[in-house]
Amino acid sequence: MKISRIFLSLLILITPVASLFAAVPGQDFPYVRIQLRTPPLESSLPGFGSYYSTIFKGAETLMWNPALLSKTKYINSTLSLVSDSGFFDYTYKYDTEDQTQKLGDLENINASIFFTSDPSVTGTTTREHSVHAIYSTKGTGLNFAQALKLNDWLSFGFISRSDAGGAIDMSGNFDVLMRFDADFTSSTLNLEDKLTINIDHDGLATAIITAEGTTYTQKLEQELWDGFLHQKSDVPCTTILEARNDVNISAPLTLGGAAKWRELAVGLSLTPLMANCNINNSARVVINDGTPDIVFYQPNFDPANEQSILNWAQDPNQYGSEIGYKRNTIHVPAGEVIGEAEYKGFYQASTAKVDLGTTYDIGEILTVGLALENIGGATFDFKGTGRVSYVNARIGSSEAPSTDPTKELTWNPFPDTFSTVEGTEKYYLEEQLKGELPKKIRFGLALHRPFLIAIDYEQNSTPINIKYEDKDTKQTKIGTVSNINLARIGIESQVLALPWWVRGSAILMFKPSLSNFEKETQDSIDRVFKYGFLPLGLELGNEFNLWGVIAGGAAGFNLTPLISMVQLDTTNFDLNKIIYYNTFVSYGPWRVSYLASFDPGACAGAYASREDKTKKVESPWDAMSYLRFIQTLKVSYTF
Repeated sequence: MKISRIFLSLLILITPVASLFAAVPGQDFPYVRIQLRTPPLESSLPGFGSYYSTIFKGAETLMWNPALLSKTKYINSTLSLVSDSGFFDYTYKYDTEDQTQKLGDLENINASIFFTSDPSVTGTTTREHSVHAIYSTKGTGLNFAQALKLNDWLSFGFISRSDAGGAIDMSGNFDVLMRFDADFTSSTLNLEDKLTINIDHDGLATAIITAEGTTYTQKLEQELWDGFLHQKSDVPCTTILEARNDVNISAPLTLGGAAKWRELAVGLSLTPLMANCNINNSARVVINDGTPDIVFYQPNFDPANEQSILNWAQDPNQYGSEIGYKRNTIHVPAGEVIGEAEYKGFYQASTAKVDLGTTYDIGEILTVGLALENIGGATFDFKGTGRVSYVNARIGSSEAPSTDPTKELTWNPFPDTFSTVEGTEKYYLEEQLKGELPKKIRFGLALHRPFLIAIDYEQNSTPINIKYEDKDTKQTKIGTVSNINLARIGIESQVLALPWWVRGSAILMFKPSLSNFEKETQDSIDRVFKYGFLPLGLELGNEFNLWGVIAGGAAGFNLTPLISMVQLDTTNFDLNKIIYYNTFVSYGPWRVSYLASFDPGACAGAYASREDKTKKVESPWDAMSYLRFIQTLKVSYTF
């Protein structure tokens, strides 16, 4: 039965993916839980946007250039704590259409699928469905960093950080009604070569009998039995979905050291990394308990026997009632599974990243720096275990049952054995997956007088591979984005002789190289990078020094986290900082800062869960009421 096979394939295989955005007709399915786990965020120099390879701002700087540890005065310690953004539940709605198709060559026998459990349904229609989701952003704990100067030429530092990851869970029951029905009004039944029965729209029939070369017509006086003319059998099913998926990336510790000789400093850092991904999705389609067998009726006479035909055609008690029809029972496996799917696997990898950096001070005016990130080319080589992927179904052929009583009824929509749907085994569950961590080179320069200007040029030599489907050939291809180069520019200046400093910074991305993409994609990149570069970040800030108390803040946006997420770069301190603001207060060796970063998932959840669903965003003030942020509190001590 082709329609049922399509139903099972889509229902079992695609539902775990599409259920993030849709649900089953007329039911509350599925229940979805989405959680993002994030470490504390960083912003040591508000207004400058990020760290620079030539400016020391605390122990965390060793992730940008480990040679900067040499600029530690005595000791620097920081403690960061990130908060949760809360839980947001919302309902998403979408439409689907019921499906129906003819069985075999007969126009009168249909198989239908209705996305409802209501047996009174009479025809296909468009139905509205709902999915209930809960979203939350959860902080994963504390970050602690410390830098220590042992003597005039040797410094050490370390960072202890929490992990990052996410999870998507789904569950629920999905009711579907499968229906097999036949309508023989306004039809013609050809039974072998000796009998043709023409049935009009009222159920009155005319039999055309051919016997020994002679053809004659017999018009039946009454309507055929309605139980034969209109046949219907319902098979209610329930799909049970259970899905648990999560990914976790951790770099719990970074160790670094720097040595200084005169104006030259060289530093090295080591960061072990671990990642795992757990995929556990299963679904099964079960015919409801107590579902009766399918019944199909055939005219009960012998088309090869002239007398048998005449007896049936001339007796209203036969053609007009149940006794004149042969009752066939097709077994329905009530309470049994007719479709099942699993998509499971566990991937795990570990590696270690080594960074090397150097700085050189030219007096007190200029500092130049060079940082080599991931000099060994560390990669995540994921090994897959417990990989299972299949869609099995016990669904028969698309042939229709025969109305010829001389032929044995072999139609069986639910055979005893399962068959695997082609193309579902090991579906995108490779034995080994490789994730290359970004390999970067940063060239830095900082001019300290008469005002501070810092410039970093970053070359990312690790390409990004993107799978896509070719519009013409419909084949899966892999496009490559390479030469991902960025420039960071930061400026700080005192306003006249006032105790007021202003800062500003920008991040520019230069046009990358694309290969093996469609022409439309290349044209889009050409338009976006019309001038050869694209601003990816901007930040403005200031600070005041009032009687020894320094206070300030900044605000900006940064799109480089999108690149970091694709490249599994969770040690990048810009991670999750897309739109943000921060404030700080420092006095003596102490500094307390607060950073709030825009949380897209929580904002969407806050808007979707609003009490008045008809309320629209008509002004910036309306939009601000739905803003949610990931908040980080940081305390530093330096002397």
